[in-house]
Amino acid sequence: MKLRKVPNEVFSMMDLNAKFNYRWMPDTTFSLMGLGISYLLEFFEFYGDAISKYYDRFIKNTPYEDSRFHDFISQERRHAAAHKRLNMFMAKNHLPPTREKYHPRVYDFMYMTYKTFVEPNIQGIEADEKDGKTLDGDSFREALKTLAVFETEVCMAAFSFFDNLFDKGKIEHIASLSENLAVLYLLGYHYAEEMEHCHVSIETYENIYGETLWNEKSIEQYSGNNDILSHRIINATLFVAREMGVEITVKQINSRLPDRKRSIRPGFNAKSAREKSKIDYLVNKWDLEWEPLLLSKIKQQLQERAA
Repeated sequence: MKLRKVPNEVFSMMDLNAKFNYRWMPDTTFSLMGLGISYLLEFFEFYGDAISKYYDRFIKNTPYEDSRFHDFISQERRHAAAHKRLNMFMAKNHLPPTREKYHPRVYDFMYMTYKTFVEPNIQGIEADEKDGKTLDGDSFREALKTLAVFETEVCMAAFSFFDNLFDKGKIEHIASLSENLAVLYLLGYHYAEEMEHCHVSIETYENIYGETLWNEKSIEQYSGNNDILSHRIINATLFVAREMGVEITVKQINSRLPDRKRSIRPGFNAKSAREKSKIDYLVNKWDLEWEPLLLSKIKQQLQERAA
């Protein structure tokens, strides 16, 4: 895993000011959804960081210590910091996100997710710890599982992102139509690293608890919870659309949501031969071709502005 950095030129070109253009890709609905998902990514990266502190304490001096987990969380912290700048700008007309007991940055429209998901989960971890339970506590096990599920979801989104917008020459067409290459770059950077570390959270859960994360039963349960994630995406997208002054309907957003049941098969692990081959290919393409291409175009645009 590499610790990449978003160059300053990207944020300069992002135009986090009155010139900001939300259309980072030609499709209006997908553009707004991508910006809405930026809030979810930041929120859950900070949640993962919070869980990592319990992981560090509970895993110490056990056979399950894994240095890769710290590399994974280091990437996540950088992702949260990068999205924070964009998200703060889009919410500039509102109160800043609040610092809650178990999360440092909760926007108003994410407060219900904090109260129904983050707070009870971490309260449960702390209650279990008081009873002498650490790795064997139900709440910590559930926290690691939700991290692995979220990382799988983002990995699937990354596959779709690169397959549909970048691979097989598509990047040149999308870049020529993008009205904000910097947002396109930010999402590409984030998704490349998400693919790179997806297997860590899955293997962490499976190694500690001796259970396959993705089996037929868990996939069925996951599919049954589709409405929860969909609601969060819709809510965040509607927030962004309002801030951008764009009229959009829930039906339009729903029409772009993926079929989650079809995206994951039993036994899925991003380190298996099939997934690893795809991830290695896409990450290498990002590092060696797509990232340099986008950065070159961004620098060229900055030079043209300065001329």
